[in-house]
Amino acid sequence: MILVSGSTGFLGAHIACNLLLHSKKVKLIRRSTASLAEFEKIFNYYFKHYNPQAKDALFQTIVWTEADILNIPQLESAFLNVTEVYHCAAMVSFAQADKSIMEKTNIEGTANMVNLALLNKVEKFCFISSIAAIGRSFNGATIDENCKWENSKLNSNYAISKYRAEMEVWRGKEEGLNVCIVNPGVILGYGDFTKGSIVLFNTVYKGLPFYTNGINGYVDVQDISKVCYQLMEQNIFGQRYILCSESISIKTLFYSIAKHLDVKPPKTLITPLMGEIAWRLFAIVRFLKLSKFSLTKETARASQKQYFYNNSKICLALNFNFKPVEQTIKEVCHQFALDIEDK
Repeated sequence: MILVSGSTGFLGAHIACNLLLHSKKVKLIRRSTASLAEFEKIFNYYFKHYNPQAKDALFQTIVWTEADILNIPQLESAFLNVTEVYHCAAMVSFAQADKSIMEKTNIEGTANMVNLALLNKVEKFCFISSIAAIGRSFNGATIDENCKWENSKLNSNYAISKYRAEMEVWRGKEEGLNVCIVNPGVILGYGDFTKGSIVLFNTVYKGLPFYTNGINGYVDVQDISKVCYQLMEQNIFGQRYILCSESISIKTLFYSIAKHLDVKPPKTLITPLMGEIAWRLFAIVRFLKLSKFSLTKETARASQKQYFYNNSKICLALNFNFKPVEQTIKEVCHQFALDIEDK
């Protein structure tokens, strides 16, 4: 039995569905307050070519277990009869107000998963981390898995929490757990377009006037699922792998989305100075409760950074070819348009 945490979210749902595609028996963690809407949406996307009877029967094979990764008694029950774990559950936020609960969720929650995996003699443990946890290069050099983490004011609270979560996984390795870690870039794919990284599609569709000169690494969510599955199936442990298809500019990303959605692309470049002014203004607006729009110091500064990533380690390890970002954008925009038509 394979346990997947975070399965009601975007990435966890894709990983769970990929396991189902390979006829694996899965046990999916869900919190008592979690909605299944996004999981069901992604499940239907994966299995839309099945006849309804086959799809429904497959859905019935899923074992749902109610648990929170911060609730050890609940987790103890969830780990019964589990041989493999994909730990996807995490909190992503760039708001200072969320720092404490994000650290608790990402660090303590991961420690709980590792401890119970060791206690229950789990055979394999895959941790989905983030490129945010990779040591940054501040001189424009390409970043790979050998880049060392350095404490810096430029590290976001989210990055710090994922780095410290990785330390818990490496501790598990030292205590005898077979682990692999993947560090995805910004994840693109089909899911709930009102949240997470794919909210960008919705934002561009509604009319986004601004862009920055930032550059980041992007990856298709299905590529992440495939890589994680192959690493576990081939018993490749004790390593971490950057998962990025390409490093592209934010302008290129926004223009591509606009093109495939047939809407106007952003025209106004936001300079670093303008970004510094903007996040302060939005902080005042949020304080006065005049808007819920989220622009924080971390997101404003991150949008100006230029990072380039080397994916050769995973490509060589698995002879893997990533889907080009342009192809991912085209496919996601097509599904986005179909969703709009269905409403």
